[in-house]
Amino acid sequence: MIRLAAILLVFLLVPPARASNLFEVDEVILCAGPPGTVPTFTEPACRRTKVSDIDSQNGPVWIKAAISLPETDAPIGLRIAAMAASEVWWNGTRLGANGRPGADAATEIAGRFDAVWPLPLSLQRRDNVLVAHLSSVHQPWRVSQPVVQIDVENYAGSQAPILRYYLPALPTAGIFAIAAIFFGGAWLTDRRDKGSLILAALSGATLLQLTAELSRGVLALPYPWQGPRLLAVMVCASAVGMSMLTYTAWHYRRAGLAVWLTSGALAMLGVWILPIREDYRSMLVLALGACGAMLAAGTAALRSGPSMWRARMLIAAMALFVTLLALQPGFLDGAQYLALAALAAVLFADQILVLRSAQRDAAVAAARAAGLEMALLRQSIAPHFLLNTLNSLIEWVESDPATGVRMIELLGDEFRTLARIAGQPLIALGEEIELCRAHLRLMAFRTDARLALDVDGDAANLQIPPGVLLTLVENALVHGRYPDGARFSLKILRSGTRLLSLELTTPASLRSGEGSLRTGTGLAYVGARISATFGAAATVDARALAGSIWQTTITTGAPS
Repeated sequence: MIRLAAILLVFLLVPPARASNLFEVDEVILCAGPPGTVPTFTEPACRRTKVSDIDSQNGPVWIKAAISLPETDAPIGLRIAAMAASEVWWNGTRLGANGRPGADAATEIAGRFDAVWPLPLSLQRRDNVLVAHLSSVHQPWRVSQPVVQIDVENYAGSQAPILRYYLPALPTAGIFAIAAIFFGGAWLTDRRDKGSLILAALSGATLLQLTAELSRGVLALPYPWQGPRLLAVMVCASAVGMSMLTYTAWHYRRAGLAVWLTSGALAMLGVWILPIREDYRSMLVLALGACGAMLAAGTAALRSGPSMWRARMLIAAMALFVTLLALQPGFLDGAQYLALAALAAVLFADQILVLRSAQRDAAVAAARAAGLEMALLRQSIAPHFLLNTLNSLIEWVESDPATGVRMIELLGDEFRTLARIAGQPLIALGEEIELCRAHLRLMAFRTDARLALDVDGDAANLQIPPGVLLTLVENALVHGRYPDGARFSLKILRSGTRLLSLELTTPASLRSGEGSLRTGTGLAYVGARISATFGAAATVDARALAGSIWQTTITTGAPS
């Protein structure tokens, strides 16, 4: 991925191919006026103005420009890229019309955004005069610069020069499409992997933005479509900028993620209302996203640790991207997608390192859990559980056969349930709770103490590794002795569909001393299963409270 970024940056040094401009009009004389007689351009209402300041949205306007051309035998043409219908004259001869200018929607026929007229040799002089009539009645909303470009260029049709200009960016479409599929699939495999989801969103938004840009070179767009096209580009650019910020904040500022995202969104909304050109707004939201990402990774870059070099690499890539935004002319039209692909390659490499680290941690945790599971299995069939249960069963069968049969049924149900869920990575939290309650009912026959489990919170649609709560309950029963009617309590904390924590509190034990509740095999097994399932951020904490009460808290590490 880093090599790919370097290759793409080399391509940035090569200017994108575009039709050679023989003359680009910078200044014109502008007069307001309806169709009809061409003005003399000496009227008091006429004025000199920049092409970027021509505004035909308030009514039809006439423009006049002086154009000096070198001698050439190559075919040349006049291009007007504007959100306007137009009619043009060259040295007093009418070249043609792009649509039909008009004073209202009934009289105007909307033309194309890019219009090119070939200039016959008979009309070409060293010093030339262009006169054009423009109107923008069908413009869906006001834009800051309706006339983008007026120039004389080597003639190659209206679309081909634009498409050639975007050709260097086309290979990046494949990069972003593959990345969207890869990281989207990684997220679907593990829904906790928000980094992959964010990069899939970044890739998809960039791909959509590139599609909107390319539409100008592929389609002969009517000028009323240019405004929505620019809006689509800006929406996608905002999504890309927010994805940069979100990705970095997720990895390095997760505790304050909501604050970072809210601040970034408000800053981008501020850019949306600035009275500047639409492409400058798109450039600014990208720069804001990259600058926010640099700030989010700043603290991690200063701390020593495994994430320090990753953070520094991200900051360097973001800084280079912002520099290119500031220095490269016409960046949004051509080189942006090469630079974005180079930046994205660094982000992709960073996320792949995260995924590999998570896979290694999961493999270690799974191996540890497997070893502890075997140890727990050996422990669970040791005499303190199985023999005591069988002895109690014999006594009940001899003294009360009906109760003995009920105990056999409960024991069989529990063993069948354990066998069914043992191979599953996750089960419903509600099913685990019912398994614990069934185990407590079974233990009541053995200990002559009826115990219960109270639940505070909603367990619906939450999942945990099988046997985790059951192990904690059995651990408490082995190392404690509880009076008849005592109640365990389970507190569930969630955020939407995400499990945040589980807090299991035992009743007050009649047996003093900690035993092995803090350090036993059962608690180690629970910790290993929780880490393997929820990641390295998950924790299991067991502590003694007053009155021989034990409380075990499982946190998943999910953001609240």
